[in-house]
Amino acid sequence: EFLANLKAKNPQVVVEEWLLEEKKDIPEFGQKVINGKGESPTPEEKSAWEGTLKIISEFKTFDLYVVATPMWNFNVPAKLINLIDVLAQAGHTFEYVDGAARGLLANKKVLFVCAHMGAYPNGVLDNDFQLPYLRHMFNFMGVSEQKDIAIDFSFKGDEADVKPLEQAKALAADWL
Repeated sequence: EFLANLKAKNPQVVVEEWLLEEKKDIPEFGQKVINGKGESPTPEEKSAWEGTLKIISEFKTFDLYVVATPMWNFNVPAKLINLIDVLAQAGHTFEYVDGAARGLLANKKVLFVCAHMGAYPNGVLDNDFQLPYLRHMFNFMGVSEQKDIAIDFSFKGDEADVKPLEQAKALAADWL
């Protein structure tokens, strides 16, 4: 709903969708990626780091991010955590200035669409690590203009979608 309305109001908008279950070029963040940044990486490690840089470069070209995710075990799915780990690289999406981190993804916006089986108003309840984590990590990388839409009690199907769809339509009308 958000993307359809956004494109209707702004026909010049180009949308690229990353379905993390299907996007196979995101490397698994781990020791190979870390070693790939080093001075004498193996070919496999170098390839993992180059894959990381490719994903970061592509991600940085976007002006607006829409992160739609379910809550799994009070957080986001592992593939989304992996993507954020891949993206959060010093010198690429953040830097240190006088000992403090500063995000490099300035002038960008993010909409978080968070689905969960219960209700977690504004991501403040003790059991919600989903929205606070997303807010923190995107802010850390410099994406400070953030909006969110909650899909509470998602097990209720279409009934749970009514309010979030109205919010998405209203936000798409004037957020670009």
